[in-house]
Amino acid sequence: MKSLSIPYGDKILPLQIPEENWGELLAPREVLPVSFQKGLIQAFANPLDSPPLDEFLKGGRSLLILVNDETRPTPSGQVLEFLWPEISAFPKKILVATGTHRPSREEGCRRIFGPLWPEIKDQVFFHDCREERGMVFLGETSWGTRVFVNQRVLMADRLLVIGSVEPHYFAGYTGGRKAIVPGVAAYSSIVANHSLAMDLMASPLRLAGNPVHEDLEEALRLLTVPPIFSLMLVLTPEHRLYAAYSGSIQETLNAAAQRADEVFTLPFQEKADILISVVYPPLDIDLYQSQKPIEHGKMALKEDGLLILVMPCPQGAGSPEFQRLMLQSGDPEKTRLLLYQPYSLGHHRIIRNLKFLEEGGQVWGITALDPHFLSQTFIRPLPSLQEAVDTALVRKGRGAKIHILLNAGLCVPKQD
Repeated sequence: MKSLSIPYGDKILPLQIPEENWGELLAPREVLPVSFQKGLIQAFANPLDSPPLDEFLKGGRSLLILVNDETRPTPSGQVLEFLWPEISAFPKKILVATGTHRPSREEGCRRIFGPLWPEIKDQVFFHDCREERGMVFLGETSWGTRVFVNQRVLMADRLLVIGSVEPHYFAGYTGGRKAIVPGVAAYSSIVANHSLAMDLMASPLRLAGNPVHEDLEEALRLLTVPPIFSLMLVLTPEHRLYAAYSGSIQETLNAAAQRADEVFTLPFQEKADILISVVYPPLDIDLYQSQKPIEHGKMALKEDGLLILVMPCPQGAGSPEFQRLMLQSGDPEKTRLLLYQPYSLGHHRIIRNLKFLEEGGQVWGITALDPHFLSQTFIRPLPSLQEAVDTALVRKGRGAKIHILLNAGLCVPKQD
């Protein structure tokens, strides 16, 4: 019997798997971090397709800094501390690019900004995608996305984007252009872009030919002013610095995406019958984030496989709109009707999961969510991880192989 300890938020779940059923442990690679200070010094000394930051800021009267919200591991506070000697006297505001996510409370703000928070709190604003009256129309992409962005972006003379790059389950990678859409875009623009995720070419690690990415790039090009300077980081699974690039927003994304593959792609030999998809903070925060570990896990799972999602969801099931959508996903007939209705945010998740279920796949959940709620979705709640594994082995047979995918919100299996 193989004895394991599985992370679950700030707890550990014990697990035993029979040796004959053991498959592969898909664990984050051991990569060497670089010094945060030295990595940033080198990045700013060698900007990609851009003048250095000090030249970029010359002549500007106001600076807007875009940072990620608390659902991303980006060390925005550390970056701002590093830059503070250069930018502290510059007139500036900081806009948290929340996309459709909720604004952070005090504790979340301290996680984002660290020791700087008390000093800068009066300069920090949270984007609200539903306040479309405060948006500016930039134009329409060839994919039909009408791009509206927060007016604070257009009111600045200079725009500094701080982000991190990891695989994304339908945009290919996070970072770069996603700071604008969905980061500071109107809800209607986000919905239009995300509707392209219904296309199966919208997948992790793919940029070329990915309609979501191509639409995002077009949206970015519609933002002709203010000029943008970007810092894109690649972090290790322990959230230490692996690589950093400064300069143009497109080139920093491209360079960081290549390095992200070195960190977040996990080789494996054979697809499993059962896969345990273990989500680490901060992507275990709520059920809204669940599609990432599900999509990533499916890449190392047979078409009719059983995926066990280990995700505590301390902030619950997500927004009321998302919860209503999830409740539709428990009825395959209702779900199929979504194919004939106008797209709403999240439909792509449900359609992808319906396809998996129709091929014989299943998703079971180990969460802190209300089991009654979860049982009405496509996810079957189980009371414990050990019971889920034991039940899955009965369901899949004595020869079933079990893989464990760790840090499944970020790491993407890639078959050798």
